[in-house]
Amino acid sequence: MCRPFSIAQYGTILHGQKQDTNWTPNSHSQMSRLFSEGLGPAVWRAGLADPHRQWKRSRSAWELAVSWESRRTTPSGLPAEIETALAKNPHFQNPVLLFAAIEHSVVLDDPRRPSQNDLWAVLLTDAGHVSMTVEGKAGEDFDKTLAEWLGKDSPAKRKRLAFLCETLGVTRPPGTLLRYQLFHRAASAVIEARRCRLPTALMTVQSFGESPTSWQDYTDFAAMLGLTAERNAVCGLRSIEGVDLYLAWIDSPLATDAVAAAAV
Repeated sequence: MCRPFSIAQYGTILHGQKQDTNWTPNSHSQMSRLFSEGLGPAVWRAGLADPHRQWKRSRSAWELAVSWESRRTTPSGLPAEIETALAKNPHFQNPVLLFAAIEHSVVLDDPRRPSQNDLWAVLLTDAGHVSMTVEGKAGEDFDKTLAEWLGKDSPAKRKRLAFLCETLGVTRPPGTLLRYQLFHRAASAVIEARRCRLPTALMTVQSFGESPTSWQDYTDFAAMLGLTAERNAVCGLRSIEGVDLYLAWIDSPLATDAVAAAAV
């Protein structure tokens, strides 16, 4: 039986062409276009690199899965905190989840090293369709700083960073204390918007608990893009060659037993 607004399993669902009409799909620029309907939290667990370590209550993978699965039959299909935050912004009125892909890989400059997003979703709002990536956090940092990630001077990593900056419309060298993960998660939202010919991209951090530095890291990244970060709100926009990029930080509570039961 189909579940309204259920979470789709791993795979790209709406890969269209880039807005450049001369661009055509090829084996290096496309992930799978096939997907299956979500069968509850077990699908989320199956996509984890280390389910024995990551699939635990209060860990971001478990909390993210329960947060979304418990809302799959609601009119919006979105976690309540995300729905409320989006609806406060005039560009995201009446948001509805159309579909989403779990552990969704997005090809960047090198198809061998994609960005694997916790969730990629396509939303419908009064203003149109939105490509949204979601990064779940429960006390973890946003991985390495640019300085740590670059390490010894690597041509491949310099090329990757240049690609991400171009995708995000960043023309000045970014600060090396910015977090690399935020670059490729935001770029993923933009790339998928272009592939699907959607006008809007949104990178969302869904926080179930923050590290000592994660909020500051997020605000610093937003500032680099010329945006002012707010909690439980959308900030933007940054217009990048026909795609409007927004960011959002959403504080979500840890799941209660009742919420966990609703996710099954």
